[in-house]
Amino acid sequence: MTEHFVTASLEGWRYAFDHPGEALDIVIKYLREAHLPANRMHQKWMLDRMRDLMTPVNPKGTIGYLMEQDYEDVGRAMQKNGLIRKYPDYNAFAWRADAGKK
Repeated sequence: MTEHFVTASLEGWRYAFDHPGEALDIVIKYLREAHLPANRMHQKWMLDRMRDLMTPVNPKGTIGYLMEQDYEDVGRAMQKNGLIRKYPDYNAFAWRADAGKK
């Protein structure tokens, strides 16, 4: 179930990055329906930053790839700030049964 969720989420982000106007229209619609402040320019900025975060330069060249150094940096920062006591080893966390089959 988790794999399907991740796959669908990444597919949704790819679609939003490829169709930013449509994505922004949808977000603005739901923000307005919820009576939340909606500024298209800010939402575009947020979408652009998500693209930056989700498509970094990585060895696999794929969206959503978790680099080990990034994982370790975040884990240590969360421990240092008392948000977690420990975190799993990267290989245990990032392992996939179908790795290398795609």
